[in-house]
Amino acid sequence: MLVEASISGQQEFVPDATNNQFLMPEGLIGLPDFKKFQLIVDPESLPFVVLYAVEGDEIQIPAVEPVGLVENYRLDIGDADAEFLGLVGDDANPLILNVATIKSYEPQKVTLNLAAPILINRRTRVGKQVVLLNYQSYSTTHVLIDETA
Repeated sequence: MLVEASISGQQEFVPDATNNQFLMPEGLIGLPDFKKFQLIVDPESLPFVVLYAVEGDEIQIPAVEPVGLVENYRLDIGDADAEFLGLVGDDANPLILNVATIKSYEPQKVTLNLAAPILINRRTRVGKQVVLLNYQSYSTTHVLIDETA
């Protein structure tokens, strides 16, 4: 299944006090025990958002929605992943988040994992970190910001 990171007709995933949690039944790659998250959006920090683990040890993972930041980002995901997430019909437009790694603050350097995005069904709030079928086309260290040059 091909998913495009686009703005057109996209249903909002707007977190608020009652509508900001999502479940990742399989956890994250390398962090399988972390399954329940809150999406924290601070308008002053956009485009960065934070995935905050609700249970267990406190972890916070910075991420970005690639729309408008990564040109021609086309996610080819397997049928099993699409079925797991329920990406059919009106639910075929998931929230796409890419984990950000902040390499340094001063000067700032930030990379994104484009090869294994987190996809979240906007209606069911079920998510999964998916290794793309076309992962060879993308980097796990795509440079978003580099003030070190």
